[in-house]
Order: sequence, then C-alpha cells, then structure tokens
Amino acid sequence: MTTRAPRMIVLCVLAAGFGSWPVAAGQIGGEANAFNGYTLETPLAEYPALKPLETWHGDFVNDIGVYENPGETLTLNDVPIQKIRYRFADGLLESIQLSYQGRDNRDKLLHWLEEQYGKVPAPERRMTRMVLWYGRQMTISLIYDTYSKSGWVWFASPTLFNQVNRNRNDMPD
Repeated sequence: MTTRAPRMIVLCVLAAGFGSWPVAAGQIGGEANAFNGYTLETPLAEYPALKPLETWHGDFVNDIGVYENPGETLTLNDVPIQKIRYRFADGLLESIQLSYQGRDNRDKLLHWLEEQYGKVPAPERRMTRMVLWYGRQMTISLIYDTYSKSGWVWFASPTLFNQVNRNRNDMPD
C-alpha cells in the first residue's frame, strides 16, 4: 500500500485537533455517538455487510481495519458522498470517513452538520480548511482541501481515534 501525503496531513491535523480543542469549535448536543445507523465503539460483528479493505497491527492498538459496505450510497443535503470508510480498532468502530468533492458541497455539508449537531461560532463557520464539533462520545470534523477540491467528514470516537493515530496516519482511497 502506498502512503498518500494529503491523507497523512489531514490525519495529523485531526490528531492534533483532538488533543487540544479549538475554543471556537462547536459543541455536539446530547450524547451523540452514531451516524447513519453506525454506532461508534460497536463491535464489527454487528455489521456483517462490511468488507475489509486493509488491516494492520499497531503498538497501541493490536488490530486496525478499514472496511466498506459494497454498493452503499449516501447523499447528504444534495451532496453525493463518493466514498464511505469504516475504521475499526481492536474490533470496535473507531471512525467513519465520508469523501466528497467541491467547495459548494463543503458549504452544503456545513449547513447539514449544523442542523444535525449544532451551530458553530461565526469565526469557525468561515474557516475553509476544517470545522470541528466535539462531544464526549463523538467528534466530527469537516475538512476541505482547496488545492485538490476534495473534502472529508469524519465521525470519530475521541478515545479510539487517539489510540489508532499513534500508529498510522492514513486510510486507503
């Protein structure tokens, strides 16, 4: 497998963000810990439709695996999601990564995420590269790379995410 620099940069920024929360980040209301029927920290066995893409072993987490649900499609606020990846750490759902294209789609996703998980302060809303929502059981990152015009939405378990990213800083395409 090849390591892709943009993915590594995104994950390094995310890992740094999870360790020290920006003051302007949005707060997730309630105890949200799920997205689209997938609950963070749920065992892989609960999702038999998922198929493995890649697995590896790490120092802080024994087994890490990235999965997909073949044929799965998703549209959020008229934004077609290009790829959906599920990452498991020691058999528990650690994060969900959605990939999208285009600045207009980033803005539509920002609006949708604010409706679902809470408004972010005005300075944070205007940020192009990354907007964060955080809660005790789930953190959401909306990321956009102006150079490639690609973006990602991450739904992650803060506890498992930090453990996994001590090991590896990329996910497959």
